[in-house]
Amino acid sequence: MLTLFLSSVVLFLTYSDIVNTECPLGWHHYGSSCFFFSTEAFNWLDAESSCRAHNARLAEVQSKAQSDYLINMSISVGPGQSYWLGARDDIIEGTWIWASTDEVVTYTNWFPGEPNGVRRENCLHMYTGEGLKWNDVSCTYTNRFICEKEYPGDSSEIIG
Repeated sequence: MLTLFLSSVVLFLTYSDIVNTECPLGWHHYGSSCFFFSTEAFNWLDAESSCRAHNARLAEVQSKAQSDYLINMSISVGPGQSYWLGARDDIIEGTWIWASTDEVVTYTNWFPGEPNGVRRENCLHMYTGEGLKWNDVSCTYTNRFICEKEYPGDSSEIIG
């Protein structure tokens, strides 16, 4: 009887210690990230704060494939909406950096003629009026936003 009890306890502890290997509810998996597409519109700073409250950041686009995914998902979940991304050029005008890392943006998907160098347009969004290509705009505008966090992984890991 004691052996059966101990086996049940060990089995319970083993299953209860499995690390979550999926994106949180409402988030979408792509590559090594989970993405959340907001349904509310905030200014850039409030959008960034909302992402941070979920242990995430505004999305940082690293490739054409990732950009295509974000565009297609944006059209699917919020047609006709613009979305904030995580880059700014408020430190050095014309030098776009990812806000969470201060790394210079290397991949871009600017709409032709953008960024246009207007000094007060320091935040990056995917603009619905330009086919969700990138546009620089005032950080005080309100847009929906895309949060990004690391995907927990494909393998279940048992701890303990």
